Amino acid sequence: MSKWAGTLSTTEPYNHLSVMQVRQGNENSEIFDFKVVRNSVPYDLTCARVLFCTKFKPHILVEKEATVLKPKEGLFQFVMDDDCMQRVGDQEGYFEIYEDGVLLDTTQNFVYTIQSSILKMEMNGESYIQRLEDLLNQLNDSFANGNAEFEKELEYWRQYVADNKELLESIDPGGALLNRINELQKQQEELNGTLQTNAALQIGGETPRPVFSSALNLLRQKIDRTKFNVLHMTDIHTDYGHGRTSWKYADMFWSHITNMQSLQDLADVAIYNGDNADCYIKDKDISEQQQRKFGIKAIRSAAIPTFVNLGNHDNGSPPFKRDIGKVMPGDIITNEEFKDFYETKTKLFDEVRNGDSLYFYKDFEDKKIRVIGLNTNDNNQSVFNSDGTYKYGSHDHFAMQQEQLKWLANEALKVPNDYHVIVFGHCPLHETIFDNRECAIKILEAFKLGTTVPIKSVYPDHEVDFTASFINQGPGNLVGYICGHWHDEGFNQIGESIKFTQMRCL
Repeated sequence: MSKWAGTLSTTEPYNHLSVMQVRQGNENSEIFDFKVVRNSVPYDLTCARVLFCTKFKPHILVEKEATVLKPKEGLFQFVMDDDCMQRVGDQEGYFEIYEDGVLLDTTQNFVYTIQSSILKMEMNGESYIQRLEDLLNQLNDSFANGNAEFEKELEYWRQYVADNKELLESIDPGGALLNRINELQKQQEELNGTLQTNAALQIGGETPRPVFSSALNLLRQKIDRTKFNVLHMTDIHTDYGHGRTSWKYADMFWSHITNMQSLQDLADVAIYNGDNADCYIKDKDISEQQQRKFGIKAIRSAAIPTFVNLGNHDNGSPPFKRDIGKVMPGDIITNEEFKDFYETKTKLFDEVRNGDSLYFYKDFEDKKIRVIGLNTNDNNQSVFNSDGTYKYGSHDHFAMQQEQLKWLANEALKVPNDYHVIVFGHCPLHETIFDNRECAIKILEAFKLGTTVPIKSVYPDHEVDFTASFINQGPGNLVGYICGHWHDEGFNQIGESIKFTQMRCL
């Protein structure tokens, strides 16, 4: 039998509820019967799940499932347990409505009053009934999912342990909570670059989340291992939700990299094709931490040759994010810093680079494939406006300079006749704000035709003037150019004298 009843709305700014007082420690007696309405009409809960949600300080989030009684009438029942009554006093909660794992709606918040129980031990004025196991799991999940609030939460828990040391020692004599906090602190220091260890950081989780299991298993069954298989991810924008309440699930972005890495045993190469982080953050240090975190997750966890290309978001240069509407040189991540984040100096996978360049090629002799990665944000960073700001900010401008284009023509595309070549770059080759894209297209056309072509630029500050010749090696096999940036999927036929395929990826 229910103890409380009332009506909750998803649309009106109020609920129809009486004063609800619950007592800590009451088991299976704090029972609520609720009717949920939308625009004063009963909410149809057929095939829906209803979850109660509340929060006790930033580190303890509660989500409990209710029982739908009469779906057509919007009626459901919820039984509160200790997790929902952790603090004496007024507490706010609400219900979320899901169908097939998708959030459909939420009710307005409501208030319930928690009364103390003499059977519960108080800790700093609050009842301590959260299990230590739950606290450990929350810390682990926060770190694994790349939570931007992790350091703040970790600082809270350090203070929490200090304030309640005697009590924690009595209920946790092995010191599991304290030991785990110290371990996570060391891992965070490694992430920030202040501590160098060989610890394997499993950002985003070590295995895929269960919601993706069936889709990944289906994909595994479809992959032909005798082919040349590429794992490709572009425009993941891993910190897209940093400080933005509208991007509720941004911390989950990292788990998609885990999904991709779970297929490494079936693939030959992995490419992360730019906009690896969003970097719409004024603080350069935070953007650097995000890029360092991405490098650790993408490259240190790699079991196959893995390469990272730059995108226009990665260096943190959108001018509109600055208070002055401009980007000064000290505000962005430099190419030299990216070389450290993306391991271009170490050449971990025996790739060929132009020195330690942010572009590369890698041969796969068993399948006669060459993979080429280009830097489409190869802007001239030595050119400034009169006020000292960059003339060519990477966020709003693409370019390839002569050194990279000559390397492409004279080295990267010089392959045996029986090889096929796949080229990757962040920006589509028909983007209009892309200096020397025409030069790159002419080089790829000449490679396909086995001809000679003059390569000359019409762009000031990005001058190009040389000849690309493929006469001696003859016509080449170009699979195509694979890119991102536009956040769409489709194909283009690029070229004038001969066409080749460009594939745009979402």
